[in-house]
Amino acid sequence: MEKNINSKLIIVGILLFIVIGISVGFATYSTTLTIRPGASYIANPDNFKVEFSSNNSVVKTDPIIPIVTPSNLEASNGLITNLAGSKTISGLSANFTAPGQKVEYVFYVANSGDLEAFLKNVYFKNVDGASSNKLCEAKIGTTNSLVNEACENITLNIKIGSDINTEKSISSIYGHNLVKGMFEKVIVTIEYKSGAVATDGDFTVFFGDIALDYSSTDKVN
Repeated sequence: MEKNINSKLIIVGILLFIVIGISVGFATYSTTLTIRPGASYIANPDNFKVEFSSNNSVVKTDPIIPIVTPSNLEASNGLITNLAGSKTISGLSANFTAPGQKVEYVFYVANSGDLEAFLKNVYFKNVDGASSNKLCEAKIGTTNSLVNEACENITLNIKIGSDINTEKSISSIYGHNLVKGMFEKVIVTIEYKSGAVATDGDFTVFFGDIALDYSSTDKVN
């Protein structure tokens, strides 16, 4: 919440005028009146609105169709939810069968409010109960050592606009603005890199959430 208080001080000055006569003195008395006007502005949180969109010019919440490599790779659609207190994209997943495969999800962040928005932080959160943002679990019959090695070559990357492309958290971002009415492209890529070890069975990869932190100011954190 931001407050803008303008204070003005108006003083009616003291006027002291004394006339001393031969026999009678006359004095004019005065007093000081102080006026301290003040006003407060309480920002309306509804004026700041950053949300996800499946379209680059009008806010829409259609399913995000994944771009897969190879073309027969199975992947789920991304689902947008723009609620007042929670704006999320969920359902991003793929069923990899070999190294060299990847899936991309393209969507947009829209500034549909009245204030300029600034991206301040990108957080790669840890998987629940884990100490990192990625956790690989071998299924029954799959060799753990092979899964651990393969896990190193399965990556999650996010690209935001033209200047942010990362696989890890970034904090205290400065100068990345999103003006009123602007849409910015975001690409999330999950990849099983070429040349990675192949496992002898199935395994599951869990990734933690990615959080994008927007602010109405661009102050250095």
